[in-house]
Amino acid sequence: MKTNKFQIGLTVAALFLVLAFTACNKDDDPQTTKVYGTITIENTDTWASWVDSGEVQLTIFPEFSLDPLAGWGAVPDNFFGPGVLGGTYAVGAPYNSQNPVILEYVPGKTKYDYEIEVEPGTYSALALGFRHDFVNDPTRKSATLGVYWGNDIVVSHGIVIRINAGGTVIPIFDYDPPATFEVKAGEQKELNFIADFDFVNDWY
Repeated sequence: MKTNKFQIGLTVAALFLVLAFTACNKDDDPQTTKVYGTITIENTDTWASWVDSGEVQLTIFPEFSLDPLAGWGAVPDNFFGPGVLGGTYAVGAPYNSQNPVILEYVPGKTKYDYEIEVEPGTYSALALGFRHDFVNDPTRKSATLGVYWGNDIVVSHGIVIRINAGGTVIPIFDYDPPATFEVKAGEQKELNFIADFDFVNDWY
């Protein structure tokens, strides 16, 4: 009887150590660093007629910089040359340009969940765009359907673009800029926003 109690005691102690070790290892495992959320898309009926013309891509942009060019932000007048008007738009490739999140058209669906694994750091924009297969001009190839800007019930396309019409500066697009945000190591940041597919009719 004493032997059985001793063996049972050893078994319980060993099991306790295994569980404790497993729990410690679980706590030590690094969490995935990512952004995730839900995008609400307005005018998805318009999307139906553009399905064969390109892809709807969700991209995230690195921290904004003019030297070297990177990210999405405000570019001053004359930066690209004398008399060239500035604006707010992307000046560099997306962080996930080689692997954007592709949203697939589903009739009647207006809410799309997403997640993007990222490195810890500062990001200048999270944007949903329609990338046209038959437009070669890189400045017009993607129409920004919406950006995350801290408001999940109002659309912003995140761009400011102006033209000089006979000496008068006219804004042809004038929207609130995307929000800059930081993602810390192991953080899983929820970013929800709204987009409008009908913007393709203005952009193209």
